[in-house]
Amino acid sequence: MQKVAKDHKPDYLLIGIILTILTLGTIMIYSASSIWASYKFDDAFYFLKRQLLFAGVGVIAMFIVANIPYFKWIKYRKWIFLICFLLLIAVLVPGIGMVRGGGARSWIGVGAFSIQPAEFIKLAMIMFLSGFLVQHQDKITEFKKGFIPPLSLTFFVFLFIMLQPDLGTGMVFLLTCFLLIFVSGARISHFMFLIGFGIIGFLLLIISAPYRINRITAFLDPWQDPLEPDFKSYNHYMQSDLVVYLVSVMGIVCKNIFTCQNRIMILFLL
Repeated sequence: MQKVAKDHKPDYLLIGIILTILTLGTIMIYSASSIWASYKFDDAFYFLKRQLLFAGVGVIAMFIVANIPYFKWIKYRKWIFLICFLLLIAVLVPGIGMVRGGGARSWIGVGAFSIQPAEFIKLAMIMFLSGFLVQHQDKITEFKKGFIPPLSLTFFVFLFIMLQPDLGTGMVFLLTCFLLIFVSGARISHFMFLIGFGIIGFLLLIISAPYRINRITAFLDPWQDPLEPDFKSYNHYMQSDLVVYLVSVMGIVCKNIFTCQNRIMILFLL
């Protein structure tokens, strides 16, 4: 197994695609944030510098991790999962977790930087759940012994993500875990059992927080009253229309537009 991992050549096409997307994203971040950065920090390259720093660290980490055989990650999956899960709990502790603009306590400050434990728990869960499913492959078609245990762990971690609360991250987490369980050989009939409960649970999560309903209505009608608190979450949609109009009429390819709070921008707009 080690010989195969050692002789395996990197996928240069995949690396090229990743670096291309990273480069385009960096250009778009500068285009979207330069005016605001110049106004706020007197430095048009403020956000670009930060992005280049994190991108550089990310690329270095990518090549380091890519050279570690996958079976070594599986070996330490329990410790990795435990550490990430403890971080997920720590973010809920006042004084440790940081409350951002949206009201969610999703971040932990580390000096001048901050980390989001929910993102790390995704990767940790993939490793842990994959190892579990491999070890219990012969039982995966059984409802009680093969399907319920990984499903229970998935919902248990999902509960802590929702305590922040972070519905978007939680839904990505659930879908990722469901996909792993499915490709491991779980019966489709078992998943059909979850559909009804899943729909009811999703509706309850939306109804329990009025702002989620407002976001849905704002998405359906982004041209509604701009004074509504959730309208700002979709004003980039309207600015997208404006840019497309400018492109079609005046041939403008890229505009420096500050789309909304927290420097949110979309590739389509730029």
